[in-house]
Amino acid sequence: MKKVRLRYAPSPTGYLHIGNTRTALMNFLFAKHHKGDFIVRIEDTDFERNVEDAIESQFDNLDWLSITPDESFLKPVKKYGMYKQTEKLEVYKDYANKLIEKGFAYKCFCSSEKLEEEREKQKQRGVIATRYAGTCRELSKEEISKNESKEFNIRFKVEGNKEYSINDMVRGEIKFESNEIGDWVMIKSNGVATYNFAVVIDDFDMEISHVVRGEEHISNTPKQLMVFEAFKWTAPTYGHMTLIVDDNRKKLSKRSGNQDFFISQYKSLGYLPEAIFNYISLLGWSPGGEEEIFTKEELIKIFDEKRFSKSPSTFDVKKLQWLNSVWMKKIEDKEYLTFVKEFVDSKYDLSKFSEDEFNQLLLLFKKEIEFGIQINDHLDLFFIDRKVSSEDLKTLKAFEYKNLNKALIDEMSKINFDEQSIKDAIKKVGQELNIKGKDLFMPTRIMITTQSHGPELAKIIMLLGKEKVINNLKGI
Repeated sequence: MKKVRLRYAPSPTGYLHIGNTRTALMNFLFAKHHKGDFIVRIEDTDFERNVEDAIESQFDNLDWLSITPDESFLKPVKKYGMYKQTEKLEVYKDYANKLIEKGFAYKCFCSSEKLEEEREKQKQRGVIATRYAGTCRELSKEEISKNESKEFNIRFKVEGNKEYSINDMVRGEIKFESNEIGDWVMIKSNGVATYNFAVVIDDFDMEISHVVRGEEHISNTPKQLMVFEAFKWTAPTYGHMTLIVDDNRKKLSKRSGNQDFFISQYKSLGYLPEAIFNYISLLGWSPGGEEEIFTKEELIKIFDEKRFSKSPSTFDVKKLQWLNSVWMKKIEDKEYLTFVKEFVDSKYDLSKFSEDEFNQLLLLFKKEIEFGIQINDHLDLFFIDRKVSSEDLKTLKAFEYKNLNKALIDEMSKINFDEQSIKDAIKKVGQELNIKGKDLFMPTRIMITTQSHGPELAKIIMLLGKEKVINNLKGI
């Protein structure tokens, strides 16, 4: 059986985002499930749009997510050629010249402006031609010789009235009519191969067995099939995943209003790589069953290419937040502390706490926060004088809180400020005033912590310290 080899081939025109992470991840899971190879190669021939640090960003973020390539330009395998298209320009030209020799391609000396003008005229006449009749044609050897000093493209000669098809892993059979495709450029006049030509040479050189990519590539497929057929090469098995859409059901993009788009944004907000990996694996693919929390190793084991979805998948940031909170709870306390400290705002004066006290404080909110930077929403309570919000004040006024307030001030002033003493003091006040349960603990929490929800009350009170607790109570 042919070894399973899949590739992720970004162009360095931008940074790693949700969409191309999904592509990389699905190719990675597919390859690893079948004990195959996952390759990252770079399609960097769009010189004008290339971003200087995009390649570095791609690899840094893939590494952070543990989507690790077996091969790349950083880990090349000589037999598979080069892993950057800009290093293969002469290779592409050689292959293009072979197609000219075989009669599948030709040199085109026409200007692109004239070609498009003629193409538009033919469209208006209702003609979909495989040649640019009257403007672009194959020249005789004598004509080519006369024009050799001029710039030229190399075009693939599309055979008319021919059908191409693939058995797509996601969508089943897809058919393409050659009459809908004009002779297309393989090598531009500047000597650079176009995507649809270069990608075939790369897939052949690297023995790619399967291509999993987004549905926007469906229209590229027939041109690629033409080249495979012309060289009598076996094309890979294709699978075109459905779109990822935002909450407005539009294609997810950097212009989507309610979601961050780039992986680096989620990293800087304090999402765990395990959670991002887990969540993106569920966009357009289903493991079956109700379970949604999976490790990388579990996903590799259960991956099944037959379970790609045929419907667009919605990127739900609320679900991602929930899933990240689950992963936050799963990690060890020591790992959590190391992680969350990176997101503590520098505005806080931490000198008021010992390291042990600050660790206790951070651990209080391990089950409260959904992602790292949210820790600061809770730390304000300990470092900044806050007032009860109007909403929580309304909640407080629903209770008989004034006598409770006075009793708490009196009792909290007398006790040692350890966790057990605080619990005993609250219980004593409740017994004296004959109140218990929510009637005791809700107003106590609001008056002391200035908020109606939070983790273990006695621990928060202890870490707030006697002075701040008394001040908060007196401020009501």
